[in-house]
Amino acid sequence: MNQNRQQNLQDVLVFALLVAIGVSGRWGQPQWCFTPTAAAAIFAGFYFSRVTIASLVPIAILLIGDLLLPAYDSAPVMIVTYAALTLPVWFGRMLRNENRGRGTVWKLALCGLVPATVFFIVSNFAVWAFQSDYEKSLAGLAECYWAAVPFYRWMLAGDIFYVAVFTGCWLAASVAIGRERVRQ
Repeated sequence: MNQNRQQNLQDVLVFALLVAIGVSGRWGQPQWCFTPTAAAAIFAGFYFSRVTIASLVPIAILLIGDLLLPAYDSAPVMIVTYAALTLPVWFGRMLRNENRGRGTVWKLALCGLVPATVFFIVSNFAVWAFQSDYEKSLAGLAECYWAAVPFYRWMLAGDIFYVAVFTGCWLAASVAIGRERVRQ
């Protein structure tokens, strides 16, 4: 098999694996948001050379996952959810050209912390603004955020856990293949 064809096959397999892991995680933890969605988006941004392909990973996870999950009550909330969970692709892009060292550790830590925080802020604002029965006041917004704290806590834990798992798998694969990076 020639090199280009082998790389295309590897790319399709990585894409399918990320989507399968992401969908399984969403279906396995729909109530508490302890899912690999953001970590899969980060890894896709790191792995794929084209941003459009990387962005399709979280979109596919959400689209397929939504087939068995309750529907969004509002189109704006759905759009905000998809946008917020596609944003982590850019964190993967940030890591793509990173040299090993302390900077990488800090950036990986940000990858575990920032996506859940951004999702918490924007998605709950969207729920308050477009979908909920919360009073349209500052007190209603605060109540909406307060009600979502348990979900934020679990999503944050899931992001940290799955970023660590994906990073560990990547490093193990790199060592097993005998190269510093599997993909240039």
